[in-house]
Amino acid sequence: MLIRLRLENLYSFKAAEFSMVASSERIHPHHIHPARTRNDVRLARFAAIYGANAAGKSNLVRALGFAQDLVLRGLKPEAKIPVERFRLDPAYRHRPATIALEFKLGQILYEYGFECDSTRVHREWLSTFTRKTEQLLFERHTPPEGKTQIKLGDFAKKLSEDDKKFLEFVARGTRPNQLYIHECIERNVETFAAPYHWFRHILTIVTPDSHPLFIEFELQENETIQTFFSKILNAADTGIHRIITQQVDWDSPEGEWIKALWQDELTRNSDEMVYLHLQSGMRFTIVNKADGTEPILLKLVTTHLSSDGEEMFFDIYEESDGTKRLIDLIPIVHELVYSDEERVFVVDEIGRSLHPQLVRILVELHLRADNQTHPSQLVTTTHETHLLDLDLLRRDEVWFAEKQPDGATDLYSLYDFQPRYDKNVLQDYLQGRYGAIPFLGNARALKLH
Repeated sequence: MLIRLRLENLYSFKAAEFSMVASSERIHPHHIHPARTRNDVRLARFAAIYGANAAGKSNLVRALGFAQDLVLRGLKPEAKIPVERFRLDPAYRHRPATIALEFKLGQILYEYGFECDSTRVHREWLSTFTRKTEQLLFERHTPPEGKTQIKLGDFAKKLSEDDKKFLEFVARGTRPNQLYIHECIERNVETFAAPYHWFRHILTIVTPDSHPLFIEFELQENETIQTFFSKILNAADTGIHRIITQQVDWDSPEGEWIKALWQDELTRNSDEMVYLHLQSGMRFTIVNKADGTEPILLKLVTTHLSSDGEEMFFDIYEESDGTKRLIDLIPIVHELVYSDEERVFVVDEIGRSLHPQLVRILVELHLRADNQTHPSQLVTTTHETHLLDLDLLRRDEVWFAEKQPDGATDLYSLYDFQPRYDKNVLQDYLQGRYGAIPFLGNARALKLH
């Protein structure tokens, strides 16, 4: 679970902090994932981040994506680190950017972070901590000229001399533009695999253009997911009777077209499944068989009932933008509601193309009391003001991103204002009492002619 995110000189942030640590307020206690031990932390399971256009909300999501890509994918030799630093203040243009994350994996609390510019990682560190103590696992420095230097924590005293030397050898072999944690995984070093696992399997970033991978296969194999899809789509009044997976014959005109278009990909890719998303909006999952025989081509189709009760079939691309966005989000909601696995979903603009009441329902499903012990979180940027309701959310679940006079993004919580629980926070927000809204002039004053 995400505990805290600290950003310095990255995108529109000079210095900002976002936190999922729960406050001491008592309303909606089931929204909080409880602490398991004295040294554990209570964490919010939801956060909504508001702000005007271009205030920097999406930059928080981009920052997480930047860190995730660098940890998981790494960079080729001589490649530039794709870091974007704050450019509106000359004093910041040549300073390294910093991103630091605190997160919980199982019962262990980690802090991982790095400082970098476009050519090298200046500093990288990993530690575990409790409320009172902190234990270093490693700290890496890369001087302007010279090889990576590594300092290992006290845990290394329990390692054999060979294992310790190998960790130091891997550090010396880590290129200046590469993260040590990524290099360790590349060299089959499992010592720091847990934080890598968090970035790979726990953190999921969902942009407005993201699509769930291989949902065609999941729907075909799992009747529970089929039922959940149908319930949500019916409750949303989409007109969809069912959503199902359909197998496409390779000898059909559609199958032959896909085969011709993606022949190179199909022969080159040895993955168990391949996801195809075409510009037309068509989506397919190709399931490769272990015996090497012809793979299976799957696609999603929806059904609607005609006036005489006949079931009519539609491709996904024929549905409305709002329906397609909902279909993309349903697998996330399903995991939040039913899975006991640790997951952190960060969704940029959850309300895009969706009705406000539908967004509220999706949030309510996640925040149900019987989900309290699920170690999952949903963090979203949004303009959806229907969520600004203290009957629905806690004050520490509402965050604001506001652009400062110098262009930097400031992050702060509704909890900082301590509004009364009976306050109409939606009205106060729209009146500008919490900031983070555009200050628009009178439309008549815009002299367009």
